[in-house]
Amino acid sequence: MAILDSHPRLTPPSPVPVVMWRDIFALVDRGRTIVSDYPVLEAMVREQAERYPRGLGCLVIIPASAKPPPDDVRRAINGVLTRLEPLLNCLCWQVEGTGFRAAAVRAALAGLRIVHRPPYPTLVASDMSEALRWMFPYLRDGMARLSEIPSAVDAIGKARASMLPQPP
Repeated sequence: MAILDSHPRLTPPSPVPVVMWRDIFALVDRGRTIVSDYPVLEAMVREQAERYPRGLGCLVIIPASAKPPPDDVRRAINGVLTRLEPLLNCLCWQVEGTGFRAAAVRAALAGLRIVHRPPYPTLVASDMSEALRWMFPYLRDGMARLSEIPSAVDAIGKARASMLPQPP
C-alpha cells in the first residue's frame, strides 16, 4: 500500500494493492481478494476519510488480467460499499485492456450501475486520466484541481508499480 500525501505514513498492510492519493482511494482489483480482505479495506477507507471529511473518491482499477469475483466476494464488496456510502463522493471503475474481454467487463459494470444505484455518482472509464477528470469535480476544490491530473496519474502509477513483485 502507498499513501501519497504531503506526509506519507505507514498503516497496516493491505491484502490488495491500494494507493491513497490525497482524497482518492485507489484499489487495484485483480480478482484475487477474499471475503476476509474487505474489513481491512473498509478500515483503510474509514481512516483516510478522517483526514478528508468532505468525502473521498474511490478509484477501482481493474487490470486486463483480472478475474471476476466469486459470489461471496461480490456480496462482501456490496456490503462494504453500502456501509461506506456516507464517506464516498464518487466511485469510478477504470477497466484496463482492449478488445472483447475489456469491453465485456465495462458492459457488466455499466449494467451494475443501472441495477445498483448508490447515492454517489459512478462511472466506468478506460484510462486513469479519464477517470480522474470525471472524479475531481465531485471532490474538494473540484474543477480547480483538473491541472493535478498529470501528477496524480504519475504518482498513482509509480506507487502501483512499486508494489509489484520485483524480479530477482
